Amino acid sequence: MIKYNFHTHSEYCDGKDDIEKYVIKAIEKEFYAIGFSPHSPLPFENPWSISNNNLEKYIHRAAELKEKYKNKIKIFTGIEFDYIPGYSDDFKNISGNGSLDYIIGSVHLVKKNGREETWFIDGKEESFFDGINKHFNGNAKKAVESFYQQTIEMIKTQKFDIIGHVDKVKMHNKERAFSTNGQWYKSLTESVLKEIKKHNIIVELNTRGVYTGKSSEYFPSEEILQKCLKMDIPVMINTDAHSPEQLDMHYHEALQVLKKTGFKKINTPFFDVDI
Repeated sequence: MIKYNFHTHSEYCDGKDDIEKYVIKAIEKEFYAIGFSPHSPLPFENPWSISNNNLEKYIHRAAELKEKYKNKIKIFTGIEFDYIPGYSDDFKNISGNGSLDYIIGSVHLVKKNGREETWFIDGKEESFFDGINKHFNGNAKKAVESFYQQTIEMIKTQKFDIIGHVDKVKMHNKERAFSTNGQWYKSLTESVLKEIKKHNIIVELNTRGVYTGKSSEYFPSEEILQKCLKMDIPVMINTDAHSPEQLDMHYHEALQVLKKTGFKKINTPFFDVDI
C-alpha cells in the first residue's frame, strides 16, 4: 500500500523538528511521497504561522531536499493557507510565482461580519466556548453558520487544491453547544460539499483530531464522507503531522474507514492510489 502525507507542519510554523527529519522518517516508514504545508503568514503576531522571512528559507530548503532525496522519495512543497476575510492575503499572491506545488485551504479563525476580532476554533476547549459567547452572544448556531459561510467564501474566491479538516468546527463541541445531527447543520455541510464539487477540490480525511484525543471521529465525519462518495468528490488521507512520528498516525485506520464507506481510490493532487 502506497503511503504519503501532504499535511505536515515543521519548526517553520507550529510543528517540531527540521523538515529533513520528516523526510528521513518518511523514508524509514517507506513512504512514497511527503508534502510540507506550513501555516501561511498572517499580518498579526501568532505562535503558529510561518513568517514572511522564513517562507523563502522554507521553499529553498525544500528544493534542496527534493534534489538530495530524489531517488528515495517524492517531496512536494506546499502551504496551508488560513483564510480570514480582511486579514489573510489572496492565496494567489504567494502561489502565483510557481514556487508551491500545492495549497491546502483551511479555516481556523472565524471573522464575524463587522468585527475585527476572530473566533479561534482550534485552540483550547474553553476558548472555543468562550468565543461563542463573546462573538456570537452564545448563539452556537450562528457561530457554526459563520464558520461554514467563511469556508464557502474561501472556496468561491480562492484557488487551492485540498480543503483542510472541513468540519473541524465540531472538534471541541462534542455535541454540547450544537448537534451535528440537526437538519440545519446537515444543510450547511451539504452546501459546502456542493461548492467543493463545483471547484474540483480534494477533501482530506484528517486524522489528527482522533490520535491527539481531541475528537472521537475524523474530519470529516463518516456521514460527510458518504456524501463525498455519492457526489464523486475526491478524497485523500492526511495526518496533519506536527512531528516526524505523527506522519502515519491513524493512516491505516483512516484507510479502513474509506474502504468501509465504499471508496475504491484515493486522489492526491499528483497521483491516485487504488485501495
